[in-house]
Formats: sequence, structure tokens, C-alpha cells
Amino acid sequence: MNSKIAGGMNKMFIAQVGAICCTVLMVIPVVSLIGAIGAIGVIVFAVISLIGLWAAGQEVPGCKKAFILTLVNALCSVLTQVPAVGKVFELAGDVLSFLIVYLVCTSLAEVLRGGGAADVASTGDKVWKINLVCYAAMLVLAVLSWIPGLAGAASALQTVVSIVSLVGGILYMIFLYKGSKALA
Repeated sequence: MNSKIAGGMNKMFIAQVGAICCTVLMVIPVVSLIGAIGAIGVIVFAVISLIGLWAAGQEVPGCKKAFILTLVNALCSVLTQVPAVGKVFELAGDVLSFLIVYLVCTSLAEVLRGGGAADVASTGDKVWKINLVCYAAMLVLAVLSWIPGLAGAASALQTVVSIVSLVGGILYMIFLYKGSKALA
């Protein structure tokens, strides 16, 4: 149907899988060289994801917006290191991360529906909704963790939300993979 969008989605899928593999390498403490290779890999796959997002953004306005927000999010990540305002940029980065997933999922789902792949599009709808619930829950739990006596319960619930978020991430990869095949 549209090879530019399909190619972009496929690059984003490959980047997601590659980044996960490299992140795992980064936490292996045995050999520091493996961690360094993992860190370099994460950067390489971030660039591949940007290339995919840019390619899809040539045809899909929501992906173009997501591309721009991804660049702004990268700047926020750097600014989290500034002592006086780091937490503000960390929160901004979390909001931007959600908006990126939302824009990618909703805009590509619209394209997929137009191409007759409503089943794949519905996966994209689930992904952004799961992400919305997880981001909102993590925000509430972060605030609750500051309240004495609730920190333990908030921490336990954050673990549950992290697991649900992981499921959302897996669904996002499935959405990108199936979407790229449906549009090819």
C-alpha cells in the first residue's frame, strides 16, 4: 500500500527490539566492554527509530509531529541533569514520551484503517490507552510515595504498573511489526 510508511514502521520496530537487547547488555556487570557496546547500540537504535519516524512522517502528519517531539524529548533528557530544574524536565520528558506514542499509534492506526487493516489499527488504539493509564498511575503513585506511610504501598503498585507498561511496550512492537507488514 505505502512502502514509505511501511519502511518507517519497520525501522521503528527494529529499533525497539534492538534497543531492548542493548539495554540488557548494559546491565550485564561482568565485562564493562559489553555495557559500552550496549550503550552505543542504544544510541544507534535511537537513530534508526528517528529515521523510521522521519520516513513515516513524510506521509503521516502525526508521525512528523512525533518526530519533532522526539527531538524535544532528547533535549529534555539532557536537561534532567541540571540540578535546579532536572525534575521539571524529567516530568516534561514523561509527558512527551506519552504524546509520542499517542501520535504514532493514532496516526498510523488511521492509515491502517484506511488500508483495510482495522484489526492492526485496534492494537495501536490499545497501546496508547495502556500507556495513558500507566503514565497517569505512575504520576499518582509518585505523589503518593512522598506521603509517609504510603511509600511502601506506592512502591508495590509501581511494580504492577511497570509490568503493565511492559505489556504495553510489547503490544507497541507488535503494532509496529504487523502495521509495517499490512502497509507493505
